[in-house]
Amino acid sequence: MTTPELGPGGAAAPVESTLLMTMTAWQCSRPSEAMPAVYASDPTLAAMRLDFTDLVRRTTAVTASGLLVRQTEQTSAGPTS
Repeated sequence: MTTPELGPGGAAAPVESTLLMTMTAWQCSRPSEAMPAVYASDPTLAAMRLDFTDLVRRTTAVTASGLLVRQTEQTSAGPTS
């Protein structure tokens, strides 16, 4: 995989970040058996329930955007001595 916008070897950073975030999001988005009853009894808690797909999409987009900005800043700053 190549990502010219992120420079040489730049594909590793978004892949690593996405894998780490996905592993955590998967666990957090799978509530215990008791949680659906808690969500039903208290709407304020139900709002905290995580949607795995939405979380992965949003976080991956934010990570990629941040990496692109950082790469742009580093490129425009030029080499450091």
